[in-house]
Amino acid sequence: MPPQKMVETPVQEHREQKQGVVAVSSGGAAAQHNLRNIGLIIEREYKNRVTQRSFIITSVILLVFVFLAAFIPTIVQLIAKQAHSQTHIVVVNQAGTVAGLNDTALTSYIEKELNGTSTGNQAPYVITSQPASNLSSLQNQVKNGQLDILLVLDRATNQDLHFTYDTDASASNDNNQSTIQSLAQLLTFLDTAHSLGLNSQETRRLAASPDFTAMHAQQSQAARPVSQIATGFVLAYAGAILIYIAVQVYTAIVATGVAEEKSSRMMELLVNAATPFQLLSGKIVGIGAACLTQMGGVVVVGIAGLLLQTPLQAALFGSSAAGFSQYLTGVSIPYYLLFLLYFLLAFFLYATLYAGLGAMVKRQEEVQSAIMLPQMLMLIGYLLFFYAVFNPDTTLIRVLSYIPFWTPWMMMPRIALGTVAWWEIILTTAFMLVAILACTRFAARIYRYGVLMYGQRPGLGQLLKLVRTN
Repeated sequence: MPPQKMVETPVQEHREQKQGVVAVSSGGAAAQHNLRNIGLIIEREYKNRVTQRSFIITSVILLVFVFLAAFIPTIVQLIAKQAHSQTHIVVVNQAGTVAGLNDTALTSYIEKELNGTSTGNQAPYVITSQPASNLSSLQNQVKNGQLDILLVLDRATNQDLHFTYDTDASASNDNNQSTIQSLAQLLTFLDTAHSLGLNSQETRRLAASPDFTAMHAQQSQAARPVSQIATGFVLAYAGAILIYIAVQVYTAIVATGVAEEKSSRMMELLVNAATPFQLLSGKIVGIGAACLTQMGGVVVVGIAGLLLQTPLQAALFGSSAAGFSQYLTGVSIPYYLLFLLYFLLAFFLYATLYAGLGAMVKRQEEVQSAIMLPQMLMLIGYLLFFYAVFNPDTTLIRVLSYIPFWTPWMMMPRIALGTVAWWEIILTTAFMLVAILACTRFAARIYRYGVLMYGQRPGLGQLLKLVRTN
């Protein structure tokens, strides 16, 4: 005889839900073991995440990527050094004295004008002079790429100076022509003044630079070395993207896990062993601990990679690397630690909302629509980051930095590019902690209500009433 199918009547279902509410509200044995139950739930959630093959593979790939990314500023500095290697210029003077200067004095004057205060290996140009008899050989050296620039001075029929600029660079890739043209203009001015009878002192006064003082309240990004700018942008992009992806993934796991337990009716068993608050906090902290394990590994490997840059740069650049090496460790290591802080704050802020909203759905397929609002908030913060990275110190970005839902994505570029004060870090952290407490209270009420609702989906009015109820 086949077993009879049991059918629950609405009265029975209502009685069961009512009994469940009484059990949860009164606490019972589960409430007496608050810390023990939370600890068990944390342990279960943590082990389930860190033992998954996808978690292990993703962690290994992420750690390798972060370790290699630590070498990017050094690579950029190496490329910049090669791009700014010294340019060799040979001057052939067929014009006689220029502005009263003989060949030796003229070469010294050109070197001073082109290099400024730079000397030795730091000077961008190496200037030498050759007699006119070597002109044909020098032109061949330029054609063969053995000589960067050949500058020939002679005089036209009216005794004005004429300059011939010969280089191995193409017209579209010539970074020196404008500099040599400015030099030619200056030498023409000095030579003309000398021919008009002005002495050297009077000529120097006419050619003297203006007495001009520029004061900037803040350091311009353009004034910073290329390696420092590259470091700031790499850190800003890496931090913001990692926070967005990791928070998006792990908070979705929280919401999906809650919906899965509810749709499989497992929640009926769980609420008899633990209170909804214990389930909520245990799940969030357990998954958060798995996040911390992965991101903590990222921070450790990133700092280790940065510390390796000091001996590497010393070997590649010698004494010139000391300043940048100090900058790299002085800026990047605190950035990694603050990245971990803002990541955890962002996770707990959004995870509480995701858990509460995940408990409101009847099937896993409905999770995506339930969490649409916090997803939009997260996406807006991520999109605003791309504006903040190029405008880190504007009033708009400063204001947005204090909105907890967007704080991590606004602070990452500001910290990486050095436009944030220490007290702003403390203040934004405090704001996020307050927001987390408020969202936890809101989510706990929704979660408590949602885990017991199997037959109906609460409306907006019920949710608002639930939030106002103590």
